[in-house]
Amino acid sequence: MSRLQAIEKGLSSINQAAFQNLCDSFLALRNTNYSAFSRTGSQSGKQKTVKGTPDTFLLLPNGKYIFVEYSTNISAGVSKLQDDIKKCIDEKKTGITLKQISEIILCLNFNLSTTEIQSLKDLLADTRILLTIYTLDALAIELHLNHRDLTHEYLGLPLDTGQIVSINKFIEEYSRVSKGISTPLSNTFLHREKELQELKQSIILNDFIILTGTPGIGKTKLALEGIKSFLSENLSYGAYCVSYKHHTLLDDLYQYFDADKDYILFVDDANRIDAFNQIIGFYKASRKGELKVIITVRDYAFQDIGILCQEFSPQRIDLAKFTDEQIIEIIRASPFDILNPTYHKEIVRIADGNPRIAIMTALLAKAEQNIRALQDVSDLFENYFTTFVADNGEFANNFNIKCLGLISFFYTIPYKNREITSSILDNFGLNYSTFIDAIDKLDKLELVEIQFEHVKIPEQNLSTFFFYKAFIKDNLLSFETLLNKYFENNSSRFKDSVIPANNTFGYSKVMDKLKPYLQGYWKSNKFDEEKAYKFLTTFWFYLPDETLEFVYNLTQALPETQRDTYNVTYENNAFSYSKNDVIELIGEFFRFQHKLKDALQLAFEYTKKAPDHLPELIHKIREYMTFDVDDEQINFSRQTILFQILIDGLNVKDNLLSTAFYELAKTFLGFRFHHTKGGRKMSIYWYQYPVPNTPTIQLFRKNIWDAIQENFQISIDKSFELLQSYSHIQPDVSKEVMQYDVPILVYIIQKQLTPNSFEHCKYVQDQVRWCKRNSVSHPSFSELLKKYRNKTYETFLKIDWDRFRDKEMYEFDNYREYEKLKEAEIRSSFVFNEKEQVKEFYNMFVYLKKITKNEWNYTTTLDHVIDENCTKNFQIGCELLQLVIENNNAINYVPRVVFRNHLKESQNAKTIWNIIEHKDFIHKPLWELSFYDYLDDSLLSSKYVQSLVNTVSSMNDSYTIHFDRLKRFLAIEPDLFQIILKTIVEKNEKDGTRLQVWMDFFSEHFDQLGDDIVLIKKAYIQQDKIHNHFDFEGKGMLNILKKDSSFLIEYINSLYDAKQLGISGDDKSLEFVWQVEGIENVLIKVFDLIIEKEPYFGIGDHFCNAFFRNLQGEQKEKASQFLLNYIRSIYTNSDKMNTVVDIVRHSMRELFDDILLCYLTLTQDKDGFAKIWWRGNGGSVHSGDVNFGDLEAADWRNILSIVERSDIGINLIPIKRYINEQIENSLKYADWERQRRFLERY
Repeated sequence: MSRLQAIEKGLSSINQAAFQNLCDSFLALRNTNYSAFSRTGSQSGKQKTVKGTPDTFLLLPNGKYIFVEYSTNISAGVSKLQDDIKKCIDEKKTGITLKQISEIILCLNFNLSTTEIQSLKDLLADTRILLTIYTLDALAIELHLNHRDLTHEYLGLPLDTGQIVSINKFIEEYSRVSKGISTPLSNTFLHREKELQELKQSIILNDFIILTGTPGIGKTKLALEGIKSFLSENLSYGAYCVSYKHHTLLDDLYQYFDADKDYILFVDDANRIDAFNQIIGFYKASRKGELKVIITVRDYAFQDIGILCQEFSPQRIDLAKFTDEQIIEIIRASPFDILNPTYHKEIVRIADGNPRIAIMTALLAKAEQNIRALQDVSDLFENYFTTFVADNGEFANNFNIKCLGLISFFYTIPYKNREITSSILDNFGLNYSTFIDAIDKLDKLELVEIQFEHVKIPEQNLSTFFFYKAFIKDNLLSFETLLNKYFENNSSRFKDSVIPANNTFGYSKVMDKLKPYLQGYWKSNKFDEEKAYKFLTTFWFYLPDETLEFVYNLTQALPETQRDTYNVTYENNAFSYSKNDVIELIGEFFRFQHKLKDALQLAFEYTKKAPDHLPELIHKIREYMTFDVDDEQINFSRQTILFQILIDGLNVKDNLLSTAFYELAKTFLGFRFHHTKGGRKMSIYWYQYPVPNTPTIQLFRKNIWDAIQENFQISIDKSFELLQSYSHIQPDVSKEVMQYDVPILVYIIQKQLTPNSFEHCKYVQDQVRWCKRNSVSHPSFSELLKKYRNKTYETFLKIDWDRFRDKEMYEFDNYREYEKLKEAEIRSSFVFNEKEQVKEFYNMFVYLKKITKNEWNYTTTLDHVIDENCTKNFQIGCELLQLVIENNNAINYVPRVVFRNHLKESQNAKTIWNIIEHKDFIHKPLWELSFYDYLDDSLLSSKYVQSLVNTVSSMNDSYTIHFDRLKRFLAIEPDLFQIILKTIVEKNEKDGTRLQVWMDFFSEHFDQLGDDIVLIKKAYIQQDKIHNHFDFEGKGMLNILKKDSSFLIEYINSLYDAKQLGISGDDKSLEFVWQVEGIENVLIKVFDLIIEKEPYFGIGDHFCNAFFRNLQGEQKEKASQFLLNYIRSIYTNSDKMNTVVDIVRHSMRELFDDILLCYLTLTQDKDGFAKIWWRGNGGSVHSGDVNFGDLEAADWRNILSIVERSDIGINLIPIKRYINEQIENSLKYADWERQRRFLERY
């Protein structure tokens, strides 16, 4: 009989009084947070029960009750329980209202059906009372796993003794109990020197130290090393360890510890000691000597132990797993001396932070001198777990291996849910009670973790091994059963179980066992397309023929299509969210050599019938098939296979394959390939792989170049585009590979390109220059540079700006010097004498600008050319201006240098003005504005003032007007800026234009805007909507507010015009308003406006924070006084109070205490207090190791500490009670968060 079955038997036969005493003890341990505990159904001093409702109750700190009812009356069954619940909610019987009852607990020594449980829940359906039922099954498991002392006391089951032992005895018992599975405590101490020093210092300074971290990372070893080191330096101390055996500890503690002497008490895995409170009580006892308590606790259970110890201010030390870097450091060092990074990656993956496995893997790698030896480490794992799998141990019947195999697959099993757990166990012929006993033993061996009513294997490599051993290697559990019953709803678990087993223990060892079952499942489901996709997505690697046939049949069923051209381009992230199932499935083959040729041919055949998916196929090939370090091991066969298919298609003039060839050759003729991959522990890493200059790579590139040469005249444009792609400047070039390419490239140039083509000339010149820059040479380079240089190219060299290229012709040290030299060259090269020369230059300029796609530098060139010609021959220069205008300024040119130098004389200015005004053209208003900017001061007149206004009136595009140079016109028309501003406002308002003023307009030119404050305010709001950061320092708005402080209301109101979802997300800085006299009354109205227009839910910063950020000195004091005065008039309005609280939480934190205490002086209404988000309403963190519930609880404790400082007295009792309820709720949420993390993946 298992221990669990013995407990169940004992509970079934216990009498009512003993059962009630047992359950009261159990509940007192499970619910420690109570103010009162009353056993109204028990007779004091006797083992008898008396009538009472409820049998037991607990009063909680928040003033609510937990009622408890007990029953051993199996014959009355559920009817008695229903009567008990009805009595509990009868206010006449209990004298307690329903609102005061938090929970009803039923404890019974028999089981209930789901229907019976539901009938009990239905009785409380109209209340907010929680119902908890401890049936025979649930109570037995709780006692078995967590409260063995109760089973000894009340059920008479035997219990071990000898719980206080020496360090040596503890190590001996630890090793014996662990069966060699846990990390030995007798091994060499490595890589914890920093933590050891921290622990030694903590022991000196603290009485309570808690070491926390995941299982198996060396917490116990570190604690023992720290204690030994401390004892060697502090001879007055002795040390004992708790070797807990589920018995009361107090007697042993008092027996071993002399009250006059100094001791260290080591408590290992404190979260598994249900008598830990006895240790706390013993520490509190009177003694003369020092007592220091060192505790280890698993990370997920830290909070429970931390709360029990919090009154002693324990020092917490977090211990992390060995990092990948530490593992690498170990295997790099003697005697392993493994320096190859490729080996590091594999060993780190297999070890998963376990130094022992890392060392064993390193020895294997060193012995074999072959990385492929690490692809099957099953023998290594067998050696590691030798004791566990031994035939003569307690696991000889393999039952524990089966349990571990199932836990591994499902990741977690809710062992307390007998219905779910039994349904799994029954499918594999396992008994539930025996399973519970097994996981208890496995928990002691630290092979599983039991927490939050679930059991799981804590480490991935352990999990992978036990899945492999149970389902594959030893065939202890039926994989066929697992597949047939669980694949449809647990497909991801098959991926997470089978693939790691394959990667760790080898393809053949896994698939020899699994393939027949996979083929059987496939035959049964292949005609269901949805199921087929789902199945093959997981197991395509093991069923390649079936997968290819599936895609082949899908392709054959598609109608034929005919296209002369195919699109191969795509946007970045084009396939991040919408992916084609066929491309995704067939694309899996691209990562491996096996069946690759068939997969590629099938993929291209599919896209012939579904050509819209060709870009996605091209993307998938680039994603999976570019050169990588692993390709060296297989002599780059993947890329060779791909391009053999493409070149064969090119040679037979297959349109789709030809298109794919030219597109993919641009990629695969590269020299380095960037890879971004997922690493361990959710990490991402990236690297550059340089293509090596090997014979295989040379042949691969030669085949591509030969194909280009042979088909050049058939596809001239695509071939030349490919050459241009090769010549594009890349930061990472392989000199050796490029040197190999050059002779073939020179041959193609000589055979296929002509010096009559400017584009060919430019390509050849760029290509040769790029080769030289990378120290790649060829005897023909000089000849090519001379040959491919026509008249158009010569002109291009003068027009085009390229300081790297031009460094070959000019000597200069910096960019400014280059600009001067380039400008001089341009000015001397393009001086014309007649109109035909002007036309010829203009046409050439337009052509080159279009080819090179160089906007800014070419515009600068034209500016210099026109300016120089105006200087030499003003009429010729004007001819160029006229030519630009006649062609509607298609080149987007705006004169600047020309106007700066040639608007100094009246006649020249008149001529240029007449040219501009002759006809309309693109950007004409910008030409006019440039004219006004550069017109000489001596030529300013009222004529141009009116023209300036007319220019603004004629603008229809989104132009920005700069006013700095226009200030000169104010001497003629003082109201000019006001006139222009009015014109801008009217055009933007009526014509829908988006005319802008420069961002400093309202700060630098405010004094020239006149007294029309209405116009100024309207213009400001209009500009803010066009460009809401134009007055980013707020100087312009401050100018307006000093004239009319009510503008702040108008401005805030305007923000809502275009913000349908509110303005709280806007990052505004409006703290300058405190410089305005009397702004307080305006701010009250602004607060009212924002609160009315935009409901606030306590998430993120309220918009009103914009007025309070980064305040200093007098302005900060002014703002603080405003908030304190403000709440005195609005404290009953929760919306307005929430606004103030949000401000002091985010922008005026030092004022939070004053605001809270001031509020309490104004009102002690609990309901009003509860409506205010004193700690916000949510939050965000930047670390995955933060528990929101703990944060909330800490916030509420801080709020409570502030409330406690108030001298208001008993009137605050309801508010304090409310705060305590929030603390309790936060702690419950924290427990839920810990449970969620426990159930997460590794």
